Amino acid sequence: MVRFIPVRYSSTAYPSDIPPKIQEATANFFNFFKHKKTLQKTSLPYLSLHTDPGYLGKKDIFVASKLPNEFPIISENVFNFGNRCVSKLWFNKKWSKEFSGFLVMLTEGIEPSRIKVIEVHPPFDTYCDSLEIFLQIYEAFEEIALKEFPAAVINIKNRVNSVPNRKGGKFLLSTNHDIIKLSNLISKSNLKLKLVLDIPQLLSEHHGNALLSEKKIKEVLAPIRDVRDYISGTHIWGYDLNEEKGGQHGADLNTYFNNDKKLKTCFLREICKLFNDGKKRYFVPEVGSTTAVQSIVNDLRNTGIEFVEPE
Repeated sequence: MVRFIPVRYSSTAYPSDIPPKIQEATANFFNFFKHKKTLQKTSLPYLSLHTDPGYLGKKDIFVASKLPNEFPIISENVFNFGNRCVSKLWFNKKWSKEFSGFLVMLTEGIEPSRIKVIEVHPPFDTYCDSLEIFLQIYEAFEEIALKEFPAAVINIKNRVNSVPNRKGGKFLLSTNHDIIKLSNLISKSNLKLKLVLDIPQLLSEHHGNALLSEKKIKEVLAPIRDVRDYISGTHIWGYDLNEEKGGQHGADLNTYFNNDKKLKTCFLREICKLFNDGKKRYFVPEVGSTTAVQSIVNDLRNTGIEFVEPE
């Protein structure tokens, strides 16, 4: 049996008979005061903190804000990245500790038991040499974060490297090989870190944004079954291949698979095989359209996936 805990993405709505109890909320370094205010106003009982390293603005805008005075390690290690700036993630233990302090400050006034998920991004290879070193750096964050938010699970998300040799480097957690390696490293440690599997990003990392085949879907997802115990959540969303810009996170599975029912059925079947162990996992339909969210959710439950309450 596959069981998903529904998480609300943005202001979208699930089908009326699946009321989510958890709101995904942005929790990054940029626009700190805006995000803090939004968290305070969240009406759902629980929160999933989605930390994001990027900001659609230049570094000097961030540096001019009041936040750097509170978190000097973070603020001194931000670089311009095209038309945005990005934090250097997981480059040393001081940054890791400061990151946990940032989340504590961001959620002041919120009952800690409301925080169900803390989602983090992987490091860039430019600032962190390996997954082994990442775990050594990450340990300081986990120790503080789980003490402050004892009801939370910390998930690290795989990211696609969409631009070869881009400035800033590549994400260290991108392929199914990376996911298996990190899971095995966690198994040999005392860490409680889990993974959230962004399935479209994983498929794109292996095969770009071209229309997939059944064989490609199976080849990417099947190997991960062996480490599914370390996966506590998933992101599923549609991609509009006909959109040159903005196609990501903008469509349902029908559009994603170019209305090929066999391809969509294969995709849904492989998700069921991957997560068919009866465990509850957090599910984020990462599209900004209620129509698309409801279409994706209906596809999943028509395949036999059950939507359940959080613990």
